[in-house]
Amino acid sequence: MSERVIILGAGLAGLAAAHALVLAGQDVVVLEARSRVGGRVLTLRQPFLDGMYAEAGAKYVLGGHSTVLGFARRLGLDLDPLPVPHTSALRPFHLRGRRILAPIGDDTSLPHVLRADEQQLGLSGLYRRYVAPLVEAVGDPFHESWPGPGAAHLDGLTLREALAERGASSAAIDAVSLGRFDLVGDGIDASSALGVLRRELLTVGRGGSSAYTLRGGSDRLPVALAKALGGRIQFGWAAKRIEQEQGTVRVSCRGSTGEHRTFTAERLVCAIPFSVLRGVELVPAFSADKLRAIRELEHTSVVRTFIQYRRRLWTEWGWSSGWLTDLPIMHVLDAAPTQPPPSGILEAYRVGPCARAAGLLSEEERIAMAVRGLSQFAPELASEVQCGTSYAWDLDPWARGAFAWFRPRQLTQWGRALATREGRVHFAGDQTSPMPGWMEGALLSGQRAALEILSGASGACMAEGLHGV
Repeated sequence: MSERVIILGAGLAGLAAAHALVLAGQDVVVLEARSRVGGRVLTLRQPFLDGMYAEAGAKYVLGGHSTVLGFARRLGLDLDPLPVPHTSALRPFHLRGRRILAPIGDDTSLPHVLRADEQQLGLSGLYRRYVAPLVEAVGDPFHESWPGPGAAHLDGLTLREALAERGASSAAIDAVSLGRFDLVGDGIDASSALGVLRRELLTVGRGGSSAYTLRGGSDRLPVALAKALGGRIQFGWAAKRIEQEQGTVRVSCRGSTGEHRTFTAERLVCAIPFSVLRGVELVPAFSADKLRAIRELEHTSVVRTFIQYRRRLWTEWGWSSGWLTDLPIMHVLDAAPTQPPPSGILEAYRVGPCARAAGLLSEEERIAMAVRGLSQFAPELASEVQCGTSYAWDLDPWARGAFAWFRPRQLTQWGRALATREGRVHFAGDQTSPMPGWMEGALLSGQRAALEILSGASGACMAEGLHGV
């Protein structure tokens, strides 16, 4: 029996849900407030020259991301493997006012004031001593009984507290977090150790040894999924009220030109960020745990600034593609590692308070700050600048932040409520999966929501025995 299903949001989660439901013969309509599909998958092609582009949102596909890889294969999308750094490559650091070029695998010369027993460990040794045992204690985030006692203990601590409990000095904690754990939420002093370590487990431990980008841009995936859905997506409709009554769900929307319209169905998949759902009236109100999750869940403040250069001097110098810094520009990445030279793009990736400060700046000021910061690594870069642009996710009205992050005790207090359905309303989105911030998590969540509708599941089960938080 076919039942009309409304899907709110044409990001990857909503598109995956729609795709599964349509294949099963369901009558589906997708409502999207923007004029494009993809949500937080956003490929920027302007103002770059030479046909280059950069990802303002989701970028990488890991070898263990079987759902993304499966969709890419079925939709005829090609992937490019990330180049493997040469064994003689140098990793640039800019710490405490000076540049350091450290051979890959030898970072014992970094200016952190470590204890005597930590000084010769390097970043990899510090990771093995302090981080690896904590990652192992996370357990299986996909298991229905997760989190177990060990994982629940980690949820009661910030990551700094958890590492200190393992015996790490403050300097060692700063060292292993730089360009890694400080890029989640508001950093290691605010984030749940469990939330950050779960991300680490599913990235490093289960992500696989290979990584890819989607050839031509990440947005090719949502565009291809949307094409497969035919004319089922209606753009420019923002939900203002969700009402459940007598076996139906009604969604009152406002159009991009100010008009109002109500859509009615038997089921609804809500695949918009909770930061946006807060502005939607719910009648009747959802359960207390769900309302608390909607109210308290935070999305990482992220500002990504991209500078295009005439030449990739950094590759000519033998530098790696990721640079670690304590400068205001935070993390530096080669934004186009799989695109052909000679020109290239560097990205300044700012998170948390640094991102919120950058969000107060004008576009021109953000670009100028990035150029100055990148030039501190190498003054020669300044004369190679061609153009730049940036994207502040807090300022996107249909995202209001990037990927979800968790404060201590939130995962154990209301984490399960993220994915649990409310009557005829089902939930998708990477925040409802164990993999916030990944295309894989978004797609899995959409498939799980579709399965709930098709099978009458209770709201937490995922396909093939997997379970979402």
